Amino acid sequence: MAVGPLTTAGAGGTVNVGREAAFGLRVGTVLGIALLAVLPVACLSEPKEPLRLGVNAWPPFELLYLAREKGFFDAEKVDVDLVDFSSYTGILRAYHQENIDGFLATLNEVQIADNFHDQPGVVMVVDYSFGGDALVVRSGIDDLKALRGRRIAFEESALGSYELERLLEIGGLGRDEVVAVSRLPEEAEQDFHRGIVDGVITYEPGLGRLVRDERAHVLFSTRDIPGEIVDVMAMRRSVLDRRAEEVRRMLRAWFRAVAYMNQHPQEAAAEMAKRQRVTVEEFLQGLQGAHVPDLNENRALLGSARLPGRLHEVAGRLGEFLVRRGLTKNTAPAADLIRPDFVDSL
Repeated sequence: MAVGPLTTAGAGGTVNVGREAAFGLRVGTVLGIALLAVLPVACLSEPKEPLRLGVNAWPPFELLYLAREKGFFDAEKVDVDLVDFSSYTGILRAYHQENIDGFLATLNEVQIADNFHDQPGVVMVVDYSFGGDALVVRSGIDDLKALRGRRIAFEESALGSYELERLLEIGGLGRDEVVAVSRLPEEAEQDFHRGIVDGVITYEPGLGRLVRDERAHVLFSTRDIPGEIVDVMAMRRSVLDRRAEEVRRMLRAWFRAVAYMNQHPQEAAAEMAKRQRVTVEEFLQGLQGAHVPDLNENRALLGSARLPGRLHEVAGRLGEFLVRRGLTKNTAPAADLIRPDFVDSL
């Protein structure tokens, strides 16, 4: 997408863009020219750039790094660059700047048509949250109504806003009855420890760090709204059109990593925990907050062009909420957003 090496400011990752041409040296002899003349045309073409994926910290997303470490990308003959970001905000900025080809994010983030001039397509369900996203509060705040007048830190994204609105709705509170403080995840965690805020809407691994504080506990989580927070892989449509086979190879490597995790949970967790600098037990605990569907379940979730899957229903519900709450003026129609043909062809 982008040209030239670039470090995304504040995004927490470096995108190495572009590679040297395979034949960058000038050939100055007749013999050299003759040798080039008989080489296959494919040998003279420039190597393709890797598929670049934006990733932020969330236990199931570590499966991409597991696929890399176990050699599954190499086995599928696909080159993938994984670019780390500290938040979705950084991912969205990099996508607009065309520094990444795709990313992992919640479905409701991808649905916001107002955020994209190049609306990505959803090719896979990565996971759905079941306790891995939560509101952590201080001791003494024992029910949602006790949040009245409290300072709640949240990331002002579609996900953070959705969770805040849902917990207030369930608690019977209006938005003006709490003090909502827009903070990035790492900032919110620091503010909580400093006593600046009374609660934080967060997710793993930050969630695990916060609840290890004996003065903190989970008051609300995605266990209270099962099936509403879904993470997906979204890819730029031009990439899906021009590099479809590479995308399929990448997906096959992903599902190999999922199968490896299911067959060897301890070994897989040990590999993934190292990168997040947590113990195996802590990583496994964080992973319990989400369900990672395999290939067959993905096919059922995405459905087909003739028979839409359950993900279409979820997208419809989330889209209606986003517009009703004024989080966006337009959402991408599920039929245009979801691309079931990729998992269906594996």
